[in-house]
Amino acid sequence: MVETLESWSLTPFLMLSLSVMFAALLYLVAWWGIPFLHQFAGNTVQRIVKNSTIPIASQLTNRAVDLVFAAFALRLLGVTGNGQYAIAVVTWLYLKTISDFGLSVLVTRETAREPERAGQLLGASTLMRILVLGLIAPVAVIYVMGGLAWFEMAPVSAWAIVLMMLSIIPGSYGEAVNSVFNGRERMELPAILNIFTNLSRFGLGLAALFAGYGVIGLALAALIATFISAGAYHVSLRHLDIWPSWGISREQIWWFASVSWPLLLNALLLNLFFRVDVFVIQAAQGDAALGTYDAAYKFVNMLIILPAYFTLAIFPILSRMAAEQNGQLLQGFREASRFLLIIAWPITIGTIFLAPWMIRVLGGEAFLPESANVLRVIIWFLPLSFVNGVIQYTLIAANQQRTISVAFAIAVGFNFVANLILVPIYGYMAAAVITILTEFVLFAPLAFFMKKHIGTPHWFGLFARPTIAGLGMGAVCAGAISMVGLVPGLAIGTIAYAGFLVLAGAVGHRDLVILRQLLDRKSGDGKQ
Repeated sequence: MVETLESWSLTPFLMLSLSVMFAALLYLVAWWGIPFLHQFAGNTVQRIVKNSTIPIASQLTNRAVDLVFAAFALRLLGVTGNGQYAIAVVTWLYLKTISDFGLSVLVTRETAREPERAGQLLGASTLMRILVLGLIAPVAVIYVMGGLAWFEMAPVSAWAIVLMMLSIIPGSYGEAVNSVFNGRERMELPAILNIFTNLSRFGLGLAALFAGYGVIGLALAALIATFISAGAYHVSLRHLDIWPSWGISREQIWWFASVSWPLLLNALLLNLFFRVDVFVIQAAQGDAALGTYDAAYKFVNMLIILPAYFTLAIFPILSRMAAEQNGQLLQGFREASRFLLIIAWPITIGTIFLAPWMIRVLGGEAFLPESANVLRVIIWFLPLSFVNGVIQYTLIAANQQRTISVAFAIAVGFNFVANLILVPIYGYMAAAVITILTEFVLFAPLAFFMKKHIGTPHWFGLFARPTIAGLGMGAVCAGAISMVGLVPGLAIGTIAYAGFLVLAGAVGHRDLVILRQLLDRKSGDGKQ
């Protein structure tokens, strides 16, 4: 299919037309909104479901679109080209994280606490992001020049980094608007807007690839799509009756810096310990090795959004629990972690068996068996990663964000040193194993701070029941697949997993109570 489209001269025009169509739909949704979803917010459980399932579904849709795009891009760029683009994307991720300065979480929290400040926070936080970007831009230029001179960075990667760095400017405003929506517990509209933004980017990116512009074309497509998205986010503000108040004083700059730097540190360290391996692999083994590793990581990127959006959805609830100081925060943490563990284990087990098929569909035979082997190893990080994500937001809700900086610093230090020592010797497979071990290193200090500031959630009981069910599913899948094949075997294992959850006591009467609350649309708790 890719070869057929590549040979057709009208393919770039067709893809560009798709991009324009989705951009038009993006602005229509931004203007009209999604009014029927407001009815599904009668009580706390329903609001959590609305504010988690819709953004999660949106991001899963976006990741599915990304995977379809990757299936084209990996074949058109090849293993080496994929590595050249991956280093640009991860560099952009670092720059974006630093320029955000932890303001996304801060603005969400402050908007939830003081809604009347939303307009001022929107404008000031955008300007703060742009100010920080201006301060770090020279460092990015030095990195690019050093990469070209000493680490065999491809020139196309350098130009892609520059273009994607420019995209952070309009993206800063979009992030600020998104934070205000989150603080008002109106997460559904930005989630839908993200889908149409990504579809527009999808068309632009494919147009660039089929026109032969390669890595630089992809970066330019991302820049254009970010400008389109920022405009749509501005239009969507009409649904909140909030508009940015442009201006930032010296006192506000210092306030943002003093309050949000621990959030920046946490976000930066989180991204560091997940993606520092990219820089080490590229420098030690080259673009081709990085392209192989990155192909497997594309699936990981799809999965880590689950805890991120679920915890973001419950973050306002956790913040109120922390403010009430009646012990509910610990119970809320236990329930959230248990839920995510129940989800994490079947994903982990299923990926182990499906990895070769997943990589074949995504990138073709050129990435087999190496990328599939990486995916089978790295997926074991998932269950503990889900819990670590909940701990992070629980501590932030309790205003203990400074304490978790220590935990992330320890984890990043371990990850960086381990990658620096082992990846040049054992290659990208060492990076996959180090990712798993880093989750354990991170968990130890996070658990300590949980006990000190919130309480002990009985870790063994929390982990043991879902883990027993997950390992039982793996054993059943292995036996069933050998007898009846891959798809029927996985189906049998999934059914067995549900039974193991009940037998192990991982689910029970409390889940029926939550389910009844979810289905009772007439009930309410008085908190809107």
